[in-house]
Amino acid sequence: TVGKAVVSTQSTGERRARKPKLRDIVPTPPPAEDEEELWGEDGKKIEKQPLDEFEQDHLEDEYDDVDDEEEEEEEEESVSPVRNTVSYDPETQKLIDVFEEAETLYNEARNRHDSVKRQLEDVQKLNNIDFGPEEEFFVLKGQCFEKRDEQYKYKLCPFDRSDQDGTSIGKWDSWEVGSDGVNHHNVMLYTKGNSCWQGPQRSTRVEVICGPENQILSASEPAKCEYAYVFATPAACTKVQDETEIHDEL
Repeated sequence: TVGKAVVSTQSTGERRARKPKLRDIVPTPPPAEDEEELWGEDGKKIEKQPLDEFEQDHLEDEYDDVDDEEEEEEEEESVSPVRNTVSYDPETQKLIDVFEEAETLYNEARNRHDSVKRQLEDVQKLNNIDFGPEEEFFVLKGQCFEKRDEQYKYKLCPFDRSDQDGTSIGKWDSWEVGSDGVNHHNVMLYTKGNSCWQGPQRSTRVEVICGPENQILSASEPAKCEYAYVFATPAACTKVQDETEIHDEL
């Protein structure tokens, strides 16, 4: 009997001590001599009134809420995460593996399809651009050229956009048709840029001339929100011009 009692005492000691709950704590009233006596204006002693039923219930509810929160914290500390240990029979697992492999192949094929689709769209956009009778201006696509004056920095990306200090002053639109109704591929139009303050959308007119290198020769704003470039490029030089220049050099 004594041996069992010792074992029982050791087992109880090994158990984790639990924090006492507020509902189990009985407040000890202070000694009567320490209580402060309250007196009214009429000189009569004010007797303390016991808590009514509502106040007592409200106090007990507060104790219960605190105890519930403490119990939830203890449960969160004691509960360990549960791992998914579900296993399938070989036939089912084989079907799952086949499905996952098929899904991977489908996603790869869809990504390749989307990539090819985007490439075709880019090619179609290029086909819709007029690069000149012999595609001579195609070499300018993807390049950008800058010109800085005393106030601004201008940037021209042929067949794409025109900027002034990072502000869009036009997006590629088309070649300007001459007064004779013929497209001579010598004036580029860039429209639908950022709107001016209480004005129209900015636009740029680019005069393209023959030159030994690609460069913006001049940039100006002849009218509000309307810009003008003179752009030189070897792509604008015709065979007749090349032969004339060679003859002059000789």
